[in-house]
This record gives sequence, C-alpha cells and structure tokens, in this order.
Amino acid sequence: MSKRVGVNVTGLKCDQCGGTEFVRESEREELICVSCGNVLQSQKIETGPEWRFIEGEEEKRVRVGMPPTLLMQDKGLSTLIGAENEDSSGRRIVGRAKRDISRLRKWQQRISVYSSKERNLSFAMRKLNKIGEKLEVPYSTLERASYLYRMALDQDLIRGRSINSIVIASLFAALRYDGVPRTLRELSEASDIPRKELARDYRMLVKELRLKMPVVDPLLHVRRIAVSAGLDKRIVAAAVKVVRLAQKKRLTGGKDPRSFAAAAIYYSCELSGIDRSQRDIAIAANVTEVTVRNRYNDLSNELRLEAPLTVEKIRQG
Repeated sequence: MSKRVGVNVTGLKCDQCGGTEFVRESEREELICVSCGNVLQSQKIETGPEWRFIEGEEEKRVRVGMPPTLLMQDKGLSTLIGAENEDSSGRRIVGRAKRDISRLRKWQQRISVYSSKERNLSFAMRKLNKIGEKLEVPYSTLERASYLYRMALDQDLIRGRSINSIVIASLFAALRYDGVPRTLRELSEASDIPRKELARDYRMLVKELRLKMPVVDPLLHVRRIAVSAGLDKRIVAAAVKVVRLAQKKRLTGGKDPRSFAAAAIYYSCELSGIDRSQRDIAIAANVTEVTVRNRYNDLSNELRLEAPLTVEKIRQG
C-alpha cells in the first residue's frame, strides 16, 4: 500500500502554481504538489532481486541491464562490447589488449547475425524503429508490430516479398489493432512504399496469420482532423454526436472511417454556421473533396439535422 510523506525540496517550485510544499508517494516514487496536484517527478526503480541466478551465488542476485524487448533483433539479450576502449576503472586500453578487444568486438557482431534469419530481423527492426520514431508510434504498438513480423518470418511469408513492405504492413496491422489513428497513405508517404503494395501485403498478413482486426471507429479521426482544420472543441463535440447518430442508423458500415469523420466535421460546421469549405476539410483529412461530398450527402439525407446546432441540441441527441 502506497504512503504519502510530506517533503520540502530546497529551490524547487511547482511549474503550474508556484507552490513549494510537496508530498512523495512511496509506491510510484512521485513528487506531487500539495496545492494543485501537479506531478513534478515520477521515477519507478525496481530494487528487487533478479529472478535468475547461478547456483551457489544466490547472494549476488542483483538486477542489471535493460529488460528484453522485441524491438531488437536479439531481444536485447546478447553481449555488447563497447567501443570506448576503457576498462572497468576507466583506464585506457592500449597496445595488444586494444587489438584483442577490437577483434572480439568484430567477431561478436558477426556471430550475432550469423544466419540469414538474424540478418533479416536486424534489418527489419532498424526499419521499424526508424518509421516508429518518424510517426511517433507508441512503444507498445511497435512491439506488437515486431511480434507480427516475427510470426510472418517464422511462417516463411517474407520469401519473395520486400522486407520493408512487410515491416510497414505489420506496423499498420498493429496500429489498427491498438486503435491508433494512422492511415495506410500516411505510412506509404513516410516509408516511400506504394500504397497498393502495402495494402496487398497487409491483406496477406491478415489472411495467412489469421488476424482478427477490429473495425476502425470514425471517432478516432474526428479530433485530429478538426485540429488540422483549425476548429474548436465545440465542432469536435458536434461531429462526435453526428458520428454517433450515424452509427445508430448503421450508416458507417463499409465506409472509410477517415472520410466519414471528415464529412461529420463539415456537416457540423455547416449546422453551426462555421465557414469551412469541403476542400478545407478534405485537405485536413487527407482525402478527396468528392469523397467528403458523397459522405456529407449521406449524412444530410439520413439524419436531417436542423441548424443552428447548439450545445443543448447536441446533448439532447
């Protein structure tokens, strides 16, 4: 059970309210401002023993090194010989010992990718980390994408196909599974791989790995499109209500979620008297103007909402 202890840190002030009184939560190691509740520091350090140990050395069980990760070809469990050429005390390694260390480092790198599968994984994980950093993809989603790629590699689905394309297709599947609003077009532009090729490899992964992908909710795209179009939260709330009403009438089935969200935003702007053209919304959503117009016609003909669209009408449904 966590405990909160009052502490005073000399020279530290809350960046939100300027308060100088804090409490420290023992379980999460968080430093919290008493006045406004702002968390200034958060550090969770595992101080328990390592689970594995060598027989006869139980007293030396300490937790060292990074945890295993699927984003590295060897899952981060291999030995890494550094390039600083210094010993444990910080003294420089020179002469014959330096040459021996360089030779060990070279052979260690060769052994770590001794097979074609290991070389494939090494290249794929570098590509996945690069695209993930470029698109700011969550770490957990990147690990899921790595797991899907490893499954495809184990089932020999990579043979005859582009490694880059399968990596991005695995990432797209992971993004859809975790509900992260990224489109195939965005991945195509970030990776310089044709969208048609990515779509083909994505369908192959879903079929061969027997993945059950969730249906993408248009609500995931509403806020992002509204921000790109420079609209406020009032339009976001109205567009969310429009999408929910359309879902109740089953108008979203078989439609592109991003274009449907764009049409809902344009419909909300029109009902609220906000001057935004279909072209502006289409550019913000990265879809065609014709698509926005078609989805807007579906919404206006089926929902028949009346202007002006006020907060009270939104709440009443």
